[in-house]
Amino acid sequence: MQAVVEQPVACAVIGCRQPVRTLGYCSAHYQKRRQMVATGRLHAAWVEHAAPHSIPDVILSRRRRSESAAETPARAATPTPTGPRVWVRKKGQTQSVGPQGEEGPSAPSILPTLRPAEGADAADTVKRWAAEFLATKRRN
Repeated sequence: MQAVVEQPVACAVIGCRQPVRTLGYCSAHYQKRRQMVATGRLHAAWVEHAAPHSIPDVILSRRRRSESAAETPARAATPTPTGPRVWVRKKGQTQSVGPQGEEGPSAPSILPTLRPAEGADAADTVKRWAAEFLATKRRN
């Protein structure tokens, strides 16, 4: 009496050399079949317990399920903005104007002077900046 040695059955997909794991497919192609079933895209040839090397391989889309279901929906027209997109403070105004005309933060009443006065040295400039800084801190 001879011992019967089972040969591992090949996957049902043509060209796949992996052994069968479930329903006639290797683990990779069984996972692919499950994805096709879950997304409703199961190929007609991908039947359960198919013969080895009898099913052509299919390439699935890399998109998500929701994107592939709705192929390029018509885009809704976006409303065009009527006002400026950012806060704008125009010259001579004390208030900023927002996108829909609402008032924004007020402009500072004491503006720092960046250029030194004629004949002033660095120490005078630092003192002037410190005084301007402290003046804004005391008001708050």
